[in-house]
Amino acid sequence: MTLKQLEYFLAIAETESITRAAEKLHVSQPPLSLQLKALEDELGVPLFERTKRGLVITQSGRLLVRRTQEILEMLNQTVNEVRSKTTSPKIEIRVGTVNSVSSRLFPGWIYAFQCQYPHVDIQVSEESTTDILQALDEHRFDIGIVREPFNKDRYNCRPIQDDALDGRGQDSFVALADPAFYAGFEQNAIPLAELRDFPLLLHRRYISMFTQYCKTCGFIPNIICKNNDALSLLSWAKAGIGIAVLPFSASLLNMAPHLVRKDIIDPRIPSRVYAAWNRDVKLSEEALRFLDLITIPMEEEETPT
Repeated sequence: MTLKQLEYFLAIAETESITRAAEKLHVSQPPLSLQLKALEDELGVPLFERTKRGLVITQSGRLLVRRTQEILEMLNQTVNEVRSKTTSPKIEIRVGTVNSVSSRLFPGWIYAFQCQYPHVDIQVSEESTTDILQALDEHRFDIGIVREPFNKDRYNCRPIQDDALDGRGQDSFVALADPAFYAGFEQNAIPLAELRDFPLLLHRRYISMFTQYCKTCGFIPNIICKNNDALSLLSWAKAGIGIAVLPFSASLLNMAPHLVRKDIIDPRIPSRVYAAWNRDVKLSEEALRFLDLITIPMEEEETPT
């Protein structure tokens, strides 16, 4: 008894016809008839009664149908189990990221990484830095892509590789606004003190830090709009409400060509993006390779100027 004989027999039983079974299996009728006869001879019992109206399966034939179905199902299961043992298991990396990175950098990162590691599934969630750090503490993320300020001593951290920052060093805050706000000020950079009397738009998370910088320059900033999203800040700046103050890399989300961007200087306000992960967690080899792809090795960091 062979597997092919059982497959032929099952097709005949399902179609109740050698002709239709031959069509289903894409074989000619004579070999099919010969295989059925050989199977009956080996078992010593008829599997079908030959009548003028066609084939009628016998009680022995019905028993063989059930057993054949069980055999084929077990065979398929065995093949799948063997294949699963010889291929790499699917590995998941859970990443939380701020929105200034998710839309601009993540697509390229994931494409490059999965070309090398197709068995790795990267689950990406877009959150605020505060929510990402909380998720790291609760071990809901493996890696968090977060922006300063945060307590870097609490986590393993490496700065993100961002080609948009070439020539700029570390990421820092900029002012983005309608050109009317900069009337008479043509320089590409603007001293922080020059923002003294302007209406400012700021992310809530940076208010305390930014206010402290302004106090060192002798003024309290006129923050007229506060929110939790860089895209909203850019929308308000586009509408002419005020000057959006946000990190340079976040300002790259701007889709309004008429807005003018100026570096904030004297002093510069740093705002670098880092990959962070828990100190008490051993990352998988794949997660470490992902970190190698997206971050700058610590020994290659530029010294702030």
